[in-house]
Amino acid sequence: MRNRRFAIMPSASTPPHPSSTQRQSTTPLLKRSTMTTTDATRAEVEDERRAEKPDPTTGEVAACIAFNFFSSTGIVSANKAVMNDGFTYATTLTFIHFVCTTLGLLLLAKLRVFTPKALDIRKSSKLALAGMGFVVFSNLSLQYNSVAFYQVMKHMTVVAVIGIEALLWRKWLARDLVLPIAVMCTGILMTCVTDFKQNLVGTIFAILNMFCTAFYQIWCKNLQKSLDADPLQLQLYIAPLSALFIMPFVPMFDNYQISSADSIFTFEPTPHRIAKILFTGALALCVNISIFLVIGKTSAVTYNVVGNGKTAFLLIVDFLLFGRPFQWPNFLGMCTTLSGVCWYTARKMKPRPENAAS
Repeated sequence: MRNRRFAIMPSASTPPHPSSTQRQSTTPLLKRSTMTTTDATRAEVEDERRAEKPDPTTGEVAACIAFNFFSSTGIVSANKAVMNDGFTYATTLTFIHFVCTTLGLLLLAKLRVFTPKALDIRKSSKLALAGMGFVVFSNLSLQYNSVAFYQVMKHMTVVAVIGIEALLWRKWLARDLVLPIAVMCTGILMTCVTDFKQNLVGTIFAILNMFCTAFYQIWCKNLQKSLDADPLQLQLYIAPLSALFIMPFVPMFDNYQISSADSIFTFEPTPHRIAKILFTGALALCVNISIFLVIGKTSAVTYNVVGNGKTAFLLIVDFLLFGRPFQWPNFLGMCTTLSGVCWYTARKMKPRPENAAS
């Protein structure tokens, strides 16, 4: 018999087998499709995880603000006690505070108070640089300006925060909060009107300090969200980086000349003095954590409002209890500031739209 060759024709129901070339060209598409699906799934999981986090209650916010109030006012008194005892080296003390914050956070992690998390070092460095900037420019502003002008520019950070969020993030302040903020800022100007001296160099440093502080506070809020990190996890990165970044400025602002009579090397480190310095370090740990807590649970604007109210309250206490010279412009300015803070707080208790700045 003659050999017959039969060709198997593909039926309509059976698709033809792809050639090797077709398989090779299809594989990258499948991989890209799988990767895209995986990335999308991961993003959805992250969004769901963030959405599952409940909004902070009024009690939680009040507790964080109280924690910040007592730790920040406490560290001011403790720092004064240390400097009155002969350690007048502010930048060195700030460096010590960052080191103590780092060691304290490592101890808390060891005790399993929180779980450290790997974060983006570049984003963390950006926040640490802003933090280092506001410390350095704050010292320079205080050095070249009067105390009153320094305080005014420091408390006007709230205006910088509102402006930066509006220009860069299209995050607008709610209209019903504009007037309370204006009243508060007017009160600040009235408080410091009796000693208002400035110069060009000092003004530049004060403006740089204001903007560094504003960016630090805004990024503090944004990074907690984008990195999905709690205040302790984020601060564990920021504190050592801040200590590293501020090191070159320590000998610039403090006296490290061995031959000088008021050099840091002439300071006698007795156990009592060391205990005082370490106590300020423990308070610095509380302050640094509380800043991230307050901003994370509220906003940078609210944090500044709380800070301004805190300053006005402490000045009134200084008048009533510690014999501060009474001047009507100062007193009326403090009362105006506190009224603006209270007005802002009352407005904030109402439901806010999601796109509001604070």
